[in-house]
Amino acid sequence: MKISVISFTRTGAVKNLEVTGLLQEKKHQAASFSWHKYTGRKLIPFQKLDQLLIDLWDKQDAFIFLSDTELAMRAIIPHLSEAGVGPAVFVMDEKGQYVLTLLEGALAGAGDWCMQFAQLVNAVGVVTGRSREEELFSLDAFAHKNRLHIQDVYRINAIKEKLKAGEKIGIYSDYPIEGVLPEGFVPVGEMAGRNVERLPVPEVGIAVTDDWEAAHFAKECRLYPKNLVMAVYCDRGKTAEELDLFIGSALTEAHLSRERICAVFSIEEKAQEQGILELAERMEIPFFTYTSRQLAGSRMQRKDVTSGLPLSVLCDRCAILGSGQGSLKVAHKMADGMMISVGEQNVELTFQI
Repeated sequence: MKISVISFTRTGAVKNLEVTGLLQEKKHQAASFSWHKYTGRKLIPFQKLDQLLIDLWDKQDAFIFLSDTELAMRAIIPHLSEAGVGPAVFVMDEKGQYVLTLLEGALAGAGDWCMQFAQLVNAVGVVTGRSREEELFSLDAFAHKNRLHIQDVYRINAIKEKLKAGEKIGIYSDYPIEGVLPEGFVPVGEMAGRNVERLPVPEVGIAVTDDWEAAHFAKECRLYPKNLVMAVYCDRGKTAEELDLFIGSALTEAHLSRERICAVFSIEEKAQEQGILELAERMEIPFFTYTSRQLAGSRMQRKDVTSGLPLSVLCDRCAILGSGQGSLKVAHKMADGMMISVGEQNVELTFQI
């Protein structure tokens, strides 16, 4: 999640750095903003709170105010939407004793997140008006936390209604999921364990998988991990349309879903290649480049890395480095002046939102 932590005093600034550090350890993109009189290393100063919120409001998933509730409420009122979209807002006292959900916004499971954040910072979480429905497992929040793409979004409400009615929902995963199994779920496959009595497979279920063919439930909501990165090279002047068609064909041939792509990489010489830039923008994913020095540090052989390696080798290395030294799913697929390699990141899933 993209989270902005905002403080207004010296005490708040100290707590701000502590909170932001804990959030970053949990792999959130958290930043510390402090009233300009109380700044320091890693603290981003601001003078006008309203201007800060104008700049950040549509770009963040959540705000955490280290202040009193009234200050936070007055600050966010001009930015509220009747449609309920926008970031969630939480308020925490400067001593870090209590955390309050002030606004849920578009963050599914905001109440659950508040309680888990409170546990992270050793505070007491306060969620007002919490109902039985709000305590149920939130598929949206689970997918968001774990970077999962929901293929069958039309089944979300059906799953929610069955949980509300006390009916069982199946869950299958190709990957281990840390944490306690949510109430109402029946594990299927390896999740069920070898020494546990296996219950009948429910008709409706959730499947976290990279397999786009085999179904595990009669009515399945499938979630794909967004853990693939692609390295792209092309001749100068190739358009985004040409690249898009080529990449779609390569992914289909490898039985990989486009929705699993989370980033695109290339060599630094292609940093301003318009076709690649437009492709990344279309796919709404970030675009990064690597220098030859960075590529030399990848786990593959380093021989002759600075003396002109084939582009096929450099493309593969970009994919491996971009995936965090993961596995190579597609190796330098080439066609008509274009090339793609695909790397797979390791997957870490959790029920903790």
